[in-house]
Amino acid sequence: MSIRSVPARRAFTLVELLVVIAIIGTLVGLLLPAVQAAREAANRSKCSNNLKQIGLAILNHESAKRTLPNSQRPNNGAARIAWVTRLLPFFEEGNLGNRWDFAQNWSSLTPNTAAGFQIPNAVLAMTKLQTFSCPTAPGTGADGDPDSTSTASGYPVSDIKAVVNAAGNGFATVGLFCATTDYSPTTFVDSRLANGGTISDNLADVANNAAQGAQKASSGDGFMPKDYNGTVKVRLADCIDGSSKTIAIAESAGRPYKWTRGKRADNGSGAFPARRINGGGWCRPASDFAFDGSSPDGTLFGGPSAAGAINVTNGESVETAPYKGAVYGTEGTGEPYAFHSAGANHCFGDGSVRVLSSDITIRIYAALVTRAGGETANAD
Repeated sequence: MSIRSVPARRAFTLVELLVVIAIIGTLVGLLLPAVQAAREAANRSKCSNNLKQIGLAILNHESAKRTLPNSQRPNNGAARIAWVTRLLPFFEEGNLGNRWDFAQNWSSLTPNTAAGFQIPNAVLAMTKLQTFSCPTAPGTGADGDPDSTSTASGYPVSDIKAVVNAAGNGFATVGLFCATTDYSPTTFVDSRLANGGTISDNLADVANNAAQGAQKASSGDGFMPKDYNGTVKVRLADCIDGSSKTIAIAESAGRPYKWTRGKRADNGSGAFPARRINGGGWCRPASDFAFDGSSPDGTLFGGPSAAGAINVTNGESVETAPYKGAVYGTEGTGEPYAFHSAGANHCFGDGSVRVLSSDITIRIYAALVTRAGGETANAD
């Protein structure tokens, strides 16, 4: 009887294990940027598709209503209506549009039940619209009424979202209640850029140098200027610079938080109401914004310090631009901003979507904002 010896099983040495771990770590380090780049490419494509859908809805609205869906922010006591609200039936949100009471403000808590409106506009404003959310943007937070004397849910003292009551017709807790949009119209070029600033010709709205809410119609107006008296009905024919050469909708993502070059100004502390942009809610006409330009650090706006057009900051904080202040009045304080590395997606008046580079000059961007400035600027 023979006994066969079983060879000893060779184990990995510590050095071999370390080498394997190092190789795996290197492969992961190589793969992660590729995965992140692929994810961002998909997100950027989805963002572009969102804007294409919005552009198509705008053109369909103009075809059906014979007017572009500009926001209404009248000084005659009529309801404040945002451009998005007008578009609801044109991008498969007809059910929400049918429940919206256009005779009342977006912050109203008193539905006209006799006319068939059972849910107040302020509660409907909590509805998140995926078409208006860029997948690259953080997507956190909610907007609210900046007027502490009239906000529907009560004025919050911290960054919390309001809770709807059991009946669904009001709020059980104080908080922010407006779902946000990452896309907004560029309504005009700020006159500060002309008055001693970086633009000295007809690219700026120099017809009125008062607060933004008091601006008058001029060659500095954007594709969908705001309606302040109930009579501003804008047509495609008013865009004499050419619809393919005029911005209709720009990304202004991350609002109502203030972001500057990829960093949130409150460092994630949720400080409220400081370090926030006035605007961001899709139902708010104040989420439209004028193009002001900013200093490279995102702290100064308009005037000679303005040198950055895109992706410097998503707007001016209410700390330096207070609600009902001298410059913005009750208007929004947003700016063009995206979380895409190369630039920001823009929808033009003809419905086309293009990425405008973060390196675009402030003069060219201003020329693309105006609908009747007579410039020869090209987005490409």
